[in-house]
Amino acid sequence: MKSGDVVVRRSYFEAPLMSERKWSKVPAIPADVFLADMEDSCPPAEKERARNRVVELVRDPSYFGGREFVCRPNNLATPWGPDDVAALAAAQAPFILYPKVRSCRELEQLVAIFERHGTTPEIMVLIETPEAVLAMEQIARCRGVSALAFGPGDLSAATRISNFRGADPFPQGFLYARGKLVMVACAYGLQAVDAAYLPDLRDLNALREAVEVSRLSGFSGMISFYPPQVPVINEQFGPSADDLEAARRAVVAYEHGLAQGLAAVSVDGRSITVHEYGLAKRLVDTATMLGRLVAV
Repeated sequence: MKSGDVVVRRSYFEAPLMSERKWSKVPAIPADVFLADMEDSCPPAEKERARNRVVELVRDPSYFGGREFVCRPNNLATPWGPDDVAALAAAQAPFILYPKVRSCRELEQLVAIFERHGTTPEIMVLIETPEAVLAMEQIARCRGVSALAFGPGDLSAATRISNFRGADPFPQGFLYARGKLVMVACAYGLQAVDAAYLPDLRDLNALREAVEVSRLSGFSGMISFYPPQVPVINEQFGPSADDLEAARRAVVAYEHGLAQGLAAVSVDGRSITVHEYGLAKRLVDTATMLGRLVAV
């Protein structure tokens, strides 16, 4: 969901496109964004059929009930990538998740294909190669890029850094890559998207802890592959009732103080300056977008 400067994309959900049973559940899943995948979840024999199906979704997105969806083609260096991108460009797909990027040059090639069809898509880039980690700042500056997404599975395979320690998550191995992603995203005004990657997808308590760590680390949303995870992700990345009420009071008090010529006010024993006001105002605006607040 987008409105002005406020972008609400807490949860991104991917269901295997060619599995009728799993894909049929999509309309009932409360994700903010859906992922139409032609890459990892689609075997080689199904690539062409998946491409045609995604193009149909671009031309008629009513299946998603007004919610956003993002198309993931194969990388341009694969046998399927050029045809995927050409088909999406011809259909004028508005939102692309580009996988296994290694350089800004790839994204320039992607944008050039779309521009030949008279459009430029919004691009979320999957950071899942060592080259992408090293070139992240250049990638972030490429035209069309609006988000950086962390891809722990492929990055683990490419680096031998483990995501797990036995049955537990092992986030320490990717502290550098994850921290750099958030810093680069903030520096260039991009969204920072994490992935739900756990030893047991069904362990929602472990997920809740992982999402909290992700949110506190600066990420703004998370990709999931398991439907019961989506409400937990939405809850953790959305404002709580207490946080929302505190933010509302801070916004009202600061704006009242500003009208009286004050640079700071005190709310509930806490000093509210322009910095705290900005954070509170964004939280209130986000809640408005989510339909949790009718008016500031």
